[in-house]
Amino acid sequence: MSSNEQQGHKEQPIIIKKVKKGGHGGHHGGAWKVAYADFVTAMMAFFIVMWILASSEEVKQAVASYFQEPGAFNFLTGKRTVPVDLNLYPERKKGDGDGKGKGEFVISFQPTKPDTLKAEELFKALNDSISAAKRVEVTGDNIKKLLETELSAKPEIKDIISSIKIEMTKEGLRIELIETSESLFFEVGSSTLKREAVDLLRKLALEIGKLPNNVEIEGHTDSRAYRGKSLYTNWELSSDRANSARRVLESSGLWQGQIVKVTGYADRKLRNPENPFDVTNRRVSILIKQMSTDQFMSLAGETKNE
Repeated sequence: MSSNEQQGHKEQPIIIKKVKKGGHGGHHGGAWKVAYADFVTAMMAFFIVMWILASSEEVKQAVASYFQEPGAFNFLTGKRTVPVDLNLYPERKKGDGDGKGKGEFVISFQPTKPDTLKAEELFKALNDSISAAKRVEVTGDNIKKLLETELSAKPEIKDIISSIKIEMTKEGLRIELIETSESLFFEVGSSTLKREAVDLLRKLALEIGKLPNNVEIEGHTDSRAYRGKSLYTNWELSSDRANSARRVLESSGLWQGQIVKVTGYADRKLRNPENPFDVTNRRVSILIKQMSTDQFMSLAGETKNE
């Protein structure tokens, strides 16, 4: 090999190639972002479905109408941009034949009329009913605090305070004055309220009267036959006790017309059905009714007609 060839060989550059394995860039590329977006979308869809399933029929109808007529709603506001072609009119269901018509409402679709309720009115009525339910719960808490205060001031009424049960039910806030063997609220076998019971009912009336909700009062007895007048039975006794409570409540804070029903059930709705003779079946129940969406829809219609 000549000297020129040796020199050319020495000057030949050395090229080093580095080959990356896997073909993925930093953070493994953007594939994870797509997977995460799919996950978030799926979760959002799941929660929307759960919300719809837990919602009332009115909300389900409103959501269904949006997907049936998407062009009829404004994309930004969600409100209808064209006249509603379905009319929402509440109809009462008939009673179930036992004289205890439930007075529930169903929604019927009829041809459009001038007083058609729009979707936004429906949602407003729904929100109003939710707010009203929260106010009832707050009233229940206030009554519990009131009873605690009374107990602190008058330890001697411990038994009568502990016999007042307060609970939220599907129908509304239920306050029950439950008798014991000592007959805490009424004189034995009588509809005459004891003085301590009258004082407590007057205080309850001041709290209940702050609400716009209707009130129902129920009288109940156990299954022991009444041993008084021959024609006077547990039916009369339960009705008279409910009316005694009504008179005190109406004269102490409830607004006129707030009480919409007074019923004596005798022993037909036992608190302890396993023992019909249990004294806890003797009670007076004060029910503060929940205000339904239908009621707020009716109120909106009345205001519009005025």
